[in-house]
Amino acid sequence: MLVKTSAAELRKALAEIEVAEANGFEHCEAVFEGTSLDMAFVNVAYSDLCEKAHPSDPALNWGRRQNVTKRNKFVDGKLVRIES
Repeated sequence: MLVKTSAAELRKALAEIEVAEANGFEHCEAVFEGTSLDMAFVNVAYSDLCEKAHPSDPALNWGRRQNVTKRNKFVDGKLVRIES
């Protein structure tokens, strides 16, 4: 299967990944959803992040759409609330 997306969709994903990484969440995964079929391609659009602070520890995987990476920092194995 071939997947296709625009530079704008990639930039959305990268912007959120950069915020997450700056806050200590170094293992997030971008989630793209299929929008249509175009010949041999599946067109996709950026959806959200799978928020992860560890590559394989499920206790440090908050899943999707939690906004954990935007409201907290991950420091020394713990969540620390970002003061506004």
